[in-house]
Amino acid sequence: MNTGDHTLIKNINRQIILEKIIETGSISRAQLSKVTGLNKATITSQIAVLLNDRIVIETTFDKSTGGRKPILLSLNTRAAYAIGIDVDREHIHFLLTDLEGNVITKQCMGMDTTSFESTKKVLKEKIQSLIDSTPCSAYGVVGIGIGIHGMVDKNEKITFATHSKWKNVDLKDYLRTAFNIPVFIDNNTNFCTYAEKTFYVNDSNLVCLTTSTGIGLGIVIDNVLYKGLHGFAGEIGHMIIEADGKQCGCGSKGCWELYASEKAFLENLSAEKNLETCSLREVKQWIGQKDAVTLELLKKLSKYLSIGINNIINIFNPETIIINSQLISMYPEMIRRIESELSSGMNDYKRILYSKLCKDACVLGACAIVIKHFLNISDLKLMKE
Repeated sequence: MNTGDHTLIKNINRQIILEKIIETGSISRAQLSKVTGLNKATITSQIAVLLNDRIVIETTFDKSTGGRKPILLSLNTRAAYAIGIDVDREHIHFLLTDLEGNVITKQCMGMDTTSFESTKKVLKEKIQSLIDSTPCSAYGVVGIGIGIHGMVDKNEKITFATHSKWKNVDLKDYLRTAFNIPVFIDNNTNFCTYAEKTFYVNDSNLVCLTTSTGIGLGIVIDNVLYKGLHGFAGEIGHMIIEADGKQCGCGSKGCWELYASEKAFLENLSAEKNLETCSLREVKQWIGQKDAVTLELLKKLSKYLSIGINNIINIFNPETIIINSQLISMYPEMIRRIESELSSGMNDYKRILYSKLCKDACVLGACAIVIKHFLNISDLKLMKE
């Protein structure tokens, strides 16, 4: 066996051990050997390195069945921190988490992000502020993940952000140069999907639909996030559902997101109520009051959502469909209505869920990607109750 083979085996064994420690929360050396199939000598040497690197910590189990109390191994969650950011048309969300995805700091600022130059300067300032406020740790902030509501290629260059009008801009290189730490840029829906897969739904074939400003689709096939030829897979909001329908910013007419996004719903509700604008907070209040106009438009929205979801199911045959929508979290009845529209025998799927992560999904997914990269593991499971 050459040195390269030996190093590869050591790295694979490290991944196996660390993934199992994270998955179980805490585990003894003997249990690790049993569940991984690795011999005790391999476990001992690998754990010694992880302890020395301060990635893993030892704790003594509270109870003993007699004799010496077992020593358990767990992830040192405060060894490092991750920053996740969601850049939308009118606001930017910021999140700082530890290595287990626990929230340390969460902020949201209102901002018109149509100017790339202004936005990148604000991002630099806010990231520096988060880094400065991070608790002392072995490694500090180990990466930044940023979700963009638009098209991001496989080189993580932003090719087009429909609502912000950014074209062919390189935010990754700008921030990587400024902070000298890894930066990950992706479509916001892909980060949302990764968050669902990491924290809540451990299915191998799932799709995640985001329905805020526009509509995007994250696709997991056999546990792998599918991005397509150049990274643009999932731009499902621009699927045409109305021939010669409303004009879309993408250049086409009748795009799905013009009828089924939260933005479209709020615009329609404002028009019906003769208001200049209305907010999700007001919608929640009207739902509670059983306002007839609001409930009728939610019924119509369910119908439009079901049209696109029907196509998604027939194309991908997913096990689970997760809908990330603040409206559905306020009015879960919409799930039943969508399912009733999918009663055809052609629709084969296991379940439709609404996201419990909701507006935090993108930033949590961005942090999860940073954590996975820092720990150098292939699979990250941080399942919550």
